[in-house]
Amino acid sequence: MIRILCRLVGSAFCFIGIIGMLTPIPFGLIFFVIGLLFLIPTTPSVARLVRSARGRSGLFDRVMHTATRAAPAPYRRVLRRTEIDSFDW
Repeated sequence: MIRILCRLVGSAFCFIGIIGMLTPIPFGLIFFVIGLLFLIPTTPSVARLVRSARGRSGLFDRVMHTATRAAPAPYRRVLRRTEIDSFDW
């Protein structure tokens, strides 16, 4: 039951984040990352998808790396599951 609730909340935050990225004030990225924090631990396919996206897009990887560094410890652990092996900074 908790897993389903986390998936629903995470999906809602990601949807709001995508809509928010289209507005002039880019608060959507914050909502999108919060949604991923709910989805990554509960849905393994989302973790694989985010890891793949981080490998393809350097900008997305840098944003996720910044969010990982700024996040509190429990959330940092969740986001580190999607890190790619090497960073080319």
